[in-house]
Amino acid sequence: MHVIAGPSSPILSKKLSEELRTPLAKVTYGKFPDGELYVRVEEKIKDAIIVQSIRSSDDIVYLMLLFDVLKNREIYAVIPYMGYARQDKAFKEGEAVSIRAIAEFLESNAEKVISVNLHSRDAASHFKNLIEVDAMPLIGEFYKDKDVIMISPDKGSLERVKVAAKVAGCEYDYFEKIRIDAENVEIKPKNLDVKGKNVVVVDDIISTGGTIVKAVESLNAKVDAACIHAVLASNALNKLFSAGVNRVTATDTIEQPISVISVAKLLAYTICNIL
Repeated sequence: MHVIAGPSSPILSKKLSEELRTPLAKVTYGKFPDGELYVRVEEKIKDAIIVQSIRSSDDIVYLMLLFDVLKNREIYAVIPYMGYARQDKAFKEGEAVSIRAIAEFLESNAEKVISVNLHSRDAASHFKNLIEVDAMPLIGEFYKDKDVIMISPDKGSLERVKVAAKVAGCEYDYFEKIRIDAENVEIKPKNLDVKGKNVVVVDDIISTGGTIVKAVESLNAKVDAACIHAVLASNALNKLFSAGVNRVTATDTIEQPISVISVAKLLAYTICNIL
């Protein structure tokens, strides 16, 4: 068994191979002048654990080419960040259900698909052989014994934040929108007074950062932001820091400069239980 690092997850792949005490395969990735992608696995491999977050269409094509090279082997696909998961239903007539297509592609090539905190139950429902692991306790562990209050951006994400807060041993709440008049909406914690407190706004994904920026602007407190998947699109980090966020912390499901919490041990434990 080898661990194969997809081009989107090289650091996490190395950590996972060390946790599993499994060799990391030699693989070359490239791109031709016309934009077509190239993959070469440089050694003989019997079975493989492919680690590749899906952030772009290129990530999917690299997976497709790896599956082709390893055809007729036993493959476990570790997709730490499952892109396209937010398109989990047809919101308008004629729309593709993107995550359904991704699920069919992955499961037609892999024995098992392992991922971290899909965005919704609807997204997970399109898989038949998915193992989903929860990294929220890792965020809780990061803030354990620190004097913080964890806040969810909305009520819908409260259950996730509750998991992290339990491990951290801290209070938690969620932001509530209160309409002041026809043009103005106030955003504030539902139950807790956070004035002067150390607040951590916790979510599963930080994409553009817009939700957290709006929440932070309403607080009179020191604010961190923490997430599992740091997509960080549209100059999100600059937006967050400009809004007054003190620190942004994430796991390494997407490898970013702020990815200081690793899911490698969590994934290794999960894989050991199914092999």
